[in-house]
Amino acid sequence: MVEKFAKPVNDFNGKPIPWWRKSTNIAVVAMAAVATTLGGWLYITNGTATHQEPTGDAAPDAVQAVLRAGKPTIIEFGANSCVSCRDMKPILHLLAQDPRIAVADVDILKERGYISKYQIRLMPTQVFYDAQGVEIGRNMGKISAEAILAHLGLAPAGQAATPKKAAM
Repeated sequence: MVEKFAKPVNDFNGKPIPWWRKSTNIAVVAMAAVATTLGGWLYITNGTATHQEPTGDAAPDAVQAVLRAGKPTIIEFGANSCVSCRDMKPILHLLAQDPRIAVADVDILKERGYISKYQIRLMPTQVFYDAQGVEIGRNMGKISAEAILAHLGLAPAGQAATPKKAAM
């Protein structure tokens, strides 16, 4: 006949070893204690105090500061850990050299308040503003420098704007 339960492990005196004296149980309890302590420390150090949204009485956020320049503006909301966002960095750097426009890059993983404030749903998201600071469009994903200038209503640098022909 097969026994249904395993026989208890006995020590040298023939007595069963209590659960708290078994090395595997000690390791499990120690790991649980370490995980709980580490989780509590992370919760305290990354609390809501570091990720608060800017309030009206505080200094203006980075986006509003860039919009005050009075130029057509592109703001990219992304993160350094995002591959597509990193692919956009050289394009944004190139556009930042153009004196006609203002460019800003916001890391939404470091500044989480921007996600809800600017309704960011995907990384990267580029938001286009006119010279008065009014949003005129958005793009989610990668985009070329020429397409960005087209969204802003500007010709590529070094080219004169050509008037569109009227439809006949």
